[in-house]
Amino acid sequence: MESAPIVAVVTDSAAGIPTDLLARYNIKVVPYWVHLGSESFISGETIEPPEFFRRLRANPEIEVHTGVPAAAKFAEIYKSLASWAKSIVSVHVASKQSGTCSAAALGANDSPIPVVVLDTETTAMGEGFVALEAARAASEGGTLDHVIARAKAAIPYAGVVALLESVTYALKGGRLSSAAGKVGSFLKIQPLVRVHDNKVSLIGQARRRSKGIEALIERITDEAKEDPVHLTVHYAEDEQEGHSLLDTLKARLNCIEAYLTRVPVELGVHAGPGSIGVAYHIERENVGLAQQLEQQLEHLSRLGNQAKEAIRSRLPGG
Repeated sequence: MESAPIVAVVTDSAAGIPTDLLARYNIKVVPYWVHLGSESFISGETIEPPEFFRRLRANPEIEVHTGVPAAAKFAEIYKSLASWAKSIVSVHVASKQSGTCSAAALGANDSPIPVVVLDTETTAMGEGFVALEAARAASEGGTLDHVIARAKAAIPYAGVVALLESVTYALKGGRLSSAAGKVGSFLKIQPLVRVHDNKVSLIGQARRRSKGIEALIERITDEAKEDPVHLTVHYAEDEQEGHSLLDTLKARLNCIEAYLTRVPVELGVHAGPGSIGVAYHIERENVGLAQQLEQQLEHLSRLGNQAKEAIRSRLPGG
């Protein structure tokens, strides 16, 4: 039986990592609070996406917002992991969009073992794939420095592109500027947004759903190109639409793993009903290293040929 890794990995429920992967890599999840009207729920524990989106559809005017996990909750989980781990890598949602990284850092002050908090600068399975990189490195017996390096290497190439049914919820949650909201309301558009590099950006819009899905596919294929890519399609309500989108992307991309999941409840607060998104991690750095190695070999080969020519030129009759 393999020994447990000495580095534990923690993330938050906004990552939306499938439960079988959480179990396989022993990733611990700190859940968000979600407030619907006068009621409060724990994401993934006392409310799940189907009920959440059903309630939003039934009452579009209901007040809805999230609550960042308390520092004490992080400290509680960190202390529980100290029974077997020697250190912790805590991987979280974009720090400029949430106070989660700050809460995790506060909780780390009460941890009996070292905790390193990583800001993924994105969310959903863009965040989740960074956590998975850390967990996979840990499961292979990687040191703390190795686990951190592997996770950090994924961050520049991880993100989310999502098609929203309207700008309403993103505007309410402050995730899009008021100017974008006015444009969306006036044109009745479905906005295409990207969460990457600690920014939520409006990158396109469509008046028809089909055109929005086409734009989403085009954006992801342009982003990934021919590089190996990890994908997740998050859908709020329409599972068939989610399957269709995932099948299309798998057929067009060099996909090495792919998942279909619901939009996490805490992200649904900002995305709203009808939203669908694609989270990704592109293995661009690894491809770059391979290309560098190939270029170095070619350079050495050229140097070898040049040396041979120089030797020949000095030989009698050369």
